[in-house]
Amino acid sequence: MHGNSTPLILFSGLAADREVFAPQSLAFENLIVPSWPVPESDDTLDSYSERLAGELGQFGPAVIGGASFGGIVALHVAKHLDPLAVILIGSVRSSDELPRSAKWSRRLQPLVSLLPVRLMQIACVPIGSKMVGRWFPHLGGLARQFRHSDSKVFKWSLSRILDWDSTPRVDCPIYHIHGDRDMVLPIRHISPTQIVAGGGHVISLTHANEVNAFIGSVLKRY
Repeated sequence: MHGNSTPLILFSGLAADREVFAPQSLAFENLIVPSWPVPESDDTLDSYSERLAGELGQFGPAVIGGASFGGIVALHVAKHLDPLAVILIGSVRSSDELPRSAKWSRRLQPLVSLLPVRLMQIACVPIGSKMVGRWFPHLGGLARQFRHSDSKVFKWSLSRILDWDSTPRVDCPIYHIHGDRDMVLPIRHISPTQIVAGGGHVISLTHANEVNAFIGSVLKRY
């Protein structure tokens, strides 16, 4: 257990909940994982993040961050919260770092509302089993996240990824850890602070020791 008293606020990724940071919750007693509020119908990424920042201001100067889409949200929250630093875990700093598949899919954004999320979650149950997890930990981790996601939050978040075209200006240091086998956000588009050998997209679960050490090294600076 790390004893640093600096608040650590981490946002889970697309279709994920606080369980994606289960190993970090055991290692950092000061960890806060906000739940995802249901977005308003007209919420932009910035308006949503500003509302989150207003709720988190009570914790004072903090290190914030997130996994995947949570890292993108953290960058936008940072514009309104003035954190000590931002930690990205398998995420990106700007829309330029998104893979080509995400950019090509932008024209499909209006169809996101039609996705049968509940049926998709049911279909993912076998993939998220312990047996699959032993052989394919990256795939199993993604499936477990998706199974427990809120469908409205999932659709809104996916839409915001597809129409994201900005690079948030953040006036604090950004520290970035990324797996070299991440198939969702391939590392060839990214220049992280630290690379996790063999790490996929859910390194907070599959490579917890490396991620915890990285987070701990950042917190020691503050």
